[in-house]
Amino acid sequence: MKLMASIIKKIKNLSQKEKQPEYEVTEYVFSDRQRIDGSSTISFFVNNSEPDISVTKNFESEDEVVNWLMDNRDFRRMLFGNIFPTSSSVKYHCGVKEPITVPNKMPGDIDILLYEQGKEDNAIGIECKIVKSESRENQLPKINKITSVQKKGTKQANGYFEIGFSRVYLLIILLDDGRNYKNPNVMFRTTPSETLNELYGFDWQTQMNDNIGIIYAHVNQFTSNHINQTKGLGLRVEREAIYSKQDENLTKKIQKLNN
Repeated sequence: MKLMASIIKKIKNLSQKEKQPEYEVTEYVFSDRQRIDGSSTISFFVNNSEPDISVTKNFESEDEVVNWLMDNRDFRRMLFGNIFPTSSSVKYHCGVKEPITVPNKMPGDIDILLYEQGKEDNAIGIECKIVKSESRENQLPKINKITSVQKKGTKQANGYFEIGFSRVYLLIILLDDGRNYKNPNVMFRTTPSETLNELYGFDWQTQMNDNIGIIYAHVNQFTSNHINQTKGLGLRVEREAIYSKQDENLTKKIQKLNN
């Protein structure tokens, strides 16, 4: 009897062990463009002779980053495929202001507005925030704006939710200049995850509505080339947004965007 009780106790202990956290797999696309000049061979994913501008300094504003990403077919495919997995027709607008938001008041403009064709009553508002990481020779990477992202991003995303979208996401975009990392495989020249614990390990639930989803995007410059020539783009939905019935007045305003 004692042996049986011991076995039962062990089985219970095993079943009650805390499960390891499960993470969504990041979807990634690598691309490189080379000029065809009649040479007998063309090499891809190699450094140009002169290093180009860092991805952390290439964009003048957050809006410019968002527009650049949304102009990229691969990024749109990843984003739309995760948010509208069964749809083949998604409409989007960037930097939407009036009539949806009030000038100079929180949450500001709507960075990305998405909806399926003819379904403006199920629109998604996405607040975007940028984090920059720059690799350095024999030093830890220079990472900035994490605290600002967490504070302002959560506040603005909560503002989106109050506007009345059917779903809201906070999209964190990491601009990663990994050119000084020494990994022989250039595609793995990215900021080490342990240096980004402050970003990825943040407890969003303490400051952001539980219904708001979280998406991480990664823009990786792993060669000396300009980001428009050679890059890696990644996307992971960390937390799905929870659906709410959309505000009817908001739906009417979105419909006016198409007029």
